[in-house]
Amino acid sequence: MQKKIILIVLLSMVVCHVLGASLPRRAFLGTQLYGVTDSVAARYGLPEARGALIDRVVDNSSAAAMGLQPGDVIVSVMGQPIIHHSDVASMITSLRGGDVVEIGYYRHGTLLLAEGVLLPLPYETSPYADVIYDAVPWEGGYVRTIIRKPRAEGKFPVLFFIQGAHCGSMDRMDPNDPVARLIEGFARLGYVVVKTEKAGVGDSRTAASCSSCNLQQEVALFSASFNHLAQYDFVDTRNVFVLGHSMGGIQAPLLQTDFAPRGIAVFGTVVRPWFEYFMEIVRKQRLLLGQDYLENERIAHDALRFFYALMVEKKTPHEMMEDEQIRGFMLNQWSFDGAENFHGRHYTFWQQLQDARLFEAWANTQAHVLSIWGEGEFVAINPYEHQLITDIVNHYNPGKARFVRMPNINHGFVWVEDVQHAIAVRNDWQYQYSHFNEDIVKWVHDWMQEVLGE
Repeated sequence: MQKKIILIVLLSMVVCHVLGASLPRRAFLGTQLYGVTDSVAARYGLPEARGALIDRVVDNSSAAAMGLQPGDVIVSVMGQPIIHHSDVASMITSLRGGDVVEIGYYRHGTLLLAEGVLLPLPYETSPYADVIYDAVPWEGGYVRTIIRKPRAEGKFPVLFFIQGAHCGSMDRMDPNDPVARLIEGFARLGYVVVKTEKAGVGDSRTAASCSSCNLQQEVALFSASFNHLAQYDFVDTRNVFVLGHSMGGIQAPLLQTDFAPRGIAVFGTVVRPWFEYFMEIVRKQRLLLGQDYLENERIAHDALRFFYALMVEKKTPHEMMEDEQIRGFMLNQWSFDGAENFHGRHYTFWQQLQDARLFEAWANTQAHVLSIWGEGEFVAINPYEHQLITDIVNHYNPGKARFVRMPNINHGFVWVEDVQHAIAVRNDWQYQYSHFNEDIVKWVHDWMQEVLGE
């Protein structure tokens, strides 16, 4: 079955507050789309196999108002051709509610044109909390924050979540996504829970994009969001806890805050210089994934040259492409886009990771620290990283940090039996979306309550 893109939102009778009037809401088309194969093109009388086949139109949506119907095939948006069905989502998400859109489509072999005003994407809701959409000023623009507030009066402790390195939106996540269930789990327990979109992601309007930002810029973005919490009368600024997941665990101790976090919890992260981490991943992770020993050693040899050039010598991608051995690794092993990005992030982002003063940041923190390593990890592969964070903190601030090994959990908060099981289900999204390990919420909550009780 082809992978589908669903632009469908179910309405909910739950309160949502919008404070960030400076950020117009993204547009909502309201279609379920499939790709166009040769057989689909022949069936629907298309001149070529490209576009997006409409399988479903949501009632009271923008698409419905424009008269689009199941069986129509979208071939252009705002005059731009649609090659793959995902192109529709990319183009629509760049527009805002109230924008006029022009869609070219085939119906029964005839090319037609529809024009209409796009409706805004419905807001996220929660069964446990009011959801507040706000905007935080950053570098001449605004970033979106999404806040869950308990339905009661008073000031509440806060869980400030920092996600991993990806540039995906945190807004309107699939409710079964383990991260979404993590967020909702803390809302259910009565915390204010804060999510922050990255530069140019979702509703955010910034000059920079997530893919062009370096590490320092992104730390500044999360710092601005953290400091903005002082604006809310329901936030207890004496009791704000940061939960950094993966790359978020790097950024958490680097935050430049106007008031100190009460605690920092990190999961699946790194503290040693990233040149060391990357080489360990190459040598160990690939063997876990079944790589031949000799082939893995050959790749590791190429990796050593690449990571040294990138992380230590601070060479640009253009400079590295001149080395044939490094060029092969860049193109075949490290998701180089041919311009300036690796794995969707700017090359300077990775270079600054090497120079981040993480030992110093952890030594200087006055926060309580919970360092969690999951026994199903094959991303943050070495428990020594988390033990080392704890050792650094306790050396300079005795008794402030705790290291725990959490069983039956992988890098993405999914319940697994062990590392091999985690590897076996790494691409099984149905499994991952149905096996959230709720113990992560309990463990962090118990630690937070213990800190709050001091």
